[in-house]
Amino acid sequence: MVRNVSQFTLYSALLLTFIASSNALAFDKLTATVDKNPAMLDESITLTLEANAALPRDAFDTSVLEQDFKVVRTSVSNQMRKINLRESVSTTWTTILFPRTTGRLRIPAIKIHSIQSAPIDILVVPVSQASAQTRDIFMSAEVLPEQGYVQQQLTYQVKLFLAVELERGSLQVPTVDNVMMQQMGEDLETTAIQNGKRYRVIERNFSIIPQQSGVLRLPSPIFEGSIRTRNRGSFGGLFNPSKAVNQIGPEVTIDIKPIPQGYNEAWLPSEFVQINESWSTDLSNFTVGEPITRTITLSAIGVDGSVLPSIEDRLPPSIKAYPDQPQLNTVNKDNTLIAQKVTNMALVPSREGNFVLPEIKVPWFNTLTQTTEYAIIPAQAILVQPAILNPSSAINPVQNNLGDNKSLPVPVQVTDWAERPWYQQALPWQISTLLVLVLWGCSIWFAPKTIPLGKPQASNTHKAISFNTLLQTVDKRSFKYIEQDCKQWLSQNYPHQATLYGYTQALKNIGFSDAITAMYAYMYDNQGDELEVRAQLKLALTYLQANDKHAKTPLAPFYPDN
Repeated sequence: MVRNVSQFTLYSALLLTFIASSNALAFDKLTATVDKNPAMLDESITLTLEANAALPRDAFDTSVLEQDFKVVRTSVSNQMRKINLRESVSTTWTTILFPRTTGRLRIPAIKIHSIQSAPIDILVVPVSQASAQTRDIFMSAEVLPEQGYVQQQLTYQVKLFLAVELERGSLQVPTVDNVMMQQMGEDLETTAIQNGKRYRVIERNFSIIPQQSGVLRLPSPIFEGSIRTRNRGSFGGLFNPSKAVNQIGPEVTIDIKPIPQGYNEAWLPSEFVQINESWSTDLSNFTVGEPITRTITLSAIGVDGSVLPSIEDRLPPSIKAYPDQPQLNTVNKDNTLIAQKVTNMALVPSREGNFVLPEIKVPWFNTLTQTTEYAIIPAQAILVQPAILNPSSAINPVQNNLGDNKSLPVPVQVTDWAERPWYQQALPWQISTLLVLVLWGCSIWFAPKTIPLGKPQASNTHKAISFNTLLQTVDKRSFKYIEQDCKQWLSQNYPHQATLYGYTQALKNIGFSDAITAMYAYMYDNQGDELEVRAQLKLALTYLQANDKHAKTPLAPFYPDN
């Protein structure tokens, strides 16, 4: 069985080889024809090449036509005929060509195997010479403005004029190296009258942004479609056949200027550039430790958003900035690109006083006047108010200052201690302890012995947080919860403050203040390493806990002196 299959495969291969060799031996005729002669410069020429044999699709090499013609596409078909019991096979190549120039052009002799066709001479006339014969379809192409600078947006406009009914069609606009090119909006449809004839006009606009200077050559756009022909004998035109049409537009060449010599600023070619700012709150509300959001918007006409420069961040050292990632937007309005860069930054002052925010100056090159101009946000003075502290926050700065462990000198009292009355000899903590004991005894004496039924016990608004729970939060939870638990734990041990920065101002603790600043820097701008920020905050809280008045042994300073 296997032997029979092998023999059948061998015989089939031999048969196919014999048929192919027979076709090759029978191939003795190659004919080339064109559909029009003469032709206009923007009209397509259909070249038909027919061989009297079944030949491969790639037997016809169209590269021999590229010198004088632009080859759009080539289709291949095979046909078998049987007439009076005689069979014939043919291969037909249909190629769409556009002449590259006017004058007498030659389609050279095309050779396949040893057979070649006869050459064809074609007369190509300019479009202007055909004005007497008004055409039913033609194209135009232009660039506005006619010249520009590198990285300046130009508008490439292609129009298709139709005086016949269009069934279908497609427009091909070739891409160009070193040019950013994209279609702007949808196709526009209008009407126009030329040489007394009404045309339906389909307009398509492209944004082109050259990336290098020199001569920019935009190849011809090509339209391929089919139109409905007029045939009066087809029942009033209900069954009019369609006709394939191919049209090519003019090639456009423009000059792209380089960056002017001596221009040393960031290159931003535009017709108009504007910069402005907005604030999340009034500038008079600047307070130490509280962030205010500043939004800076840079807008430019006729450029892509990628060329907008970054905004310089020049601020006083006492004001920290935490910028977000800039947002780039580019929109199309009336065939002109409008680019915007929006930058949001949180400004956090670290001390009170008068400060000046420097001016922001963005240079740009005016393509209309060909001069350098500046978009400016003027300098402005701000007043930073001190942080609002709780009036009862009388915390001993020496006891809680981890950055400086040195004792302050105790002023010497003139009056002898033993000569004072007893109520002046008593220390403040002794008096406060006595008052606490008296109040505690009164509460026990007057408190009810049992809890009445139906009345639940009162519960605290905020649940107390132990120091170990706080350390677990620092180790495992997000910084939002760390901020909440830190404020809750500090309110249990120190007079209440509205913000963490309020506690740093009250405690006057350098190590704790630096840890909070590092935490906010990571929260707002992802600055620093997360593990290092958690470790620094955990160490600062540990020193606060150890140096509290209940600590048994003093610790070394957080920042020891060198």
